[in-house]
Amino acid sequence: MIEVITSGSQNSIPDEELRGNRRQELERVLSSRTFSKSARLRSLLKYIGECSIEGRLDELSEQQIGISVFERNPGYNSAEDTIVRVTARHLRERLDLYYREEGLSSSLQISVPKGSYSASFRQSMPAPTVPAALIAAPEIPEATKPPVVGQPRSAGWPMTARAAVAACAVLALLLPILVYLMVRPGPNVFTRNPAGPTILWKALFTSGRKTFLVPGDASLDAYVSWEQRNVSLYDYTNQNYQHDVSASVPPSKVDVPLGARSVTPMADLRLVSDLVQIPAQIAEPQGSAWTEICYARDMVVANTHDANLILIGSATFNPWVTLYQQSLDFHVQWNYKNGVYTVTNKAPKAGDSPVYEYGHGEKPLTLIALTDNSQGQGRVLLIEGTSMGTTYAAVSFFKNEHLWKPVISAATDRSGKLHNFEVLLSSDFVRGGVSNTQIVSTHIH
Repeated sequence: MIEVITSGSQNSIPDEELRGNRRQELERVLSSRTFSKSARLRSLLKYIGECSIEGRLDELSEQQIGISVFERNPGYNSAEDTIVRVTARHLRERLDLYYREEGLSSSLQISVPKGSYSASFRQSMPAPTVPAALIAAPEIPEATKPPVVGQPRSAGWPMTARAAVAACAVLALLLPILVYLMVRPGPNVFTRNPAGPTILWKALFTSGRKTFLVPGDASLDAYVSWEQRNVSLYDYTNQNYQHDVSASVPPSKVDVPLGARSVTPMADLRLVSDLVQIPAQIAEPQGSAWTEICYARDMVVANTHDANLILIGSATFNPWVTLYQQSLDFHVQWNYKNGVYTVTNKAPKAGDSPVYEYGHGEKPLTLIALTDNSQGQGRVLLIEGTSMGTTYAAVSFFKNEHLWKPVISAATDRSGKLHNFEVLLSSDFVRGGVSNTQIVSTHIH
């Protein structure tokens, strides 16, 4: 069991020795392989751990952590800027992983309980065992003992009554199992066929590898439009651009600037709502546990290491796509000066155009591309469009077998391996979505 060290259980341990033990465990975790690739998680754990050990609990509010660890300005709006809450959630998951694997034998364990930003130091103790000699064999009820040969059977219920009772007992045992099979998450005989190409979903949702679903940040796109300046991935992850505002400041001058708000397109949410159901539909019972929805602004580079990614939105909505655009033939870019989207084709095939434009009456375009995760071993699916609503074209693509089947078939070799691909779609834009989605070009790698 785990015994929580409280002030009442520390009488036998001097305070200085107790603090020393906690500091040693903190340093052991900070220098571990589990935390080696995440400077942000190490910084948060070090701050929380040191404040907790030294009793400076008044410095562990969300606001103060944002200022001290993440260099936010005093008085920043933590309701809009959720970096502390999101990073703390990732920290709890990483601590759980550490003590399940690398720190399994640690006698002292650190956790950050939900609803709190203070560290809890727990002494790990082996569970008590009961001597075998003290475990008595269960007594068999007299009524269930087999009759002794040669003795008359005592009078009881008629055979038909006993059979009816036995049948009811069997049904009572089977009914919860049947109900569980029908409602449990994961594969079962009642699971419906998944929407879209199963081979693609199996490449993106795998037990043992994290899959991040990253919808777009519409407030960033609005910032670029209002401020008339691009935001690089470096500035986006460090949120430097939020200190450089002029046109996008609210009229009140005291409200949160436009670029600091958390806004996600409805089309992205519709797609994500479909994607989160995929693991259960493809018989990956642990796939859901390894799937996480992460707002683009809350992503950290460590999340891209050895993970599967589904990135929704072009660069002005989701700058993370710029990590993988170099490996693609199609490049989606928005010119905020004239409001025109350009899709450049670096390797035109027969019937392709080297450049596609959207902005002057042309049909909206959507790019769906599967590529390798250059940071590690995972796969990356990019869904970029020439407007917020064009994500609906991706929804249509995955739900329409006549659209996706030719692409997936061409990308799958005889051995069953799914190769990387790009497919460019066009649609008719309709209020609230798109219709008449068609394939413009397909590139198989």
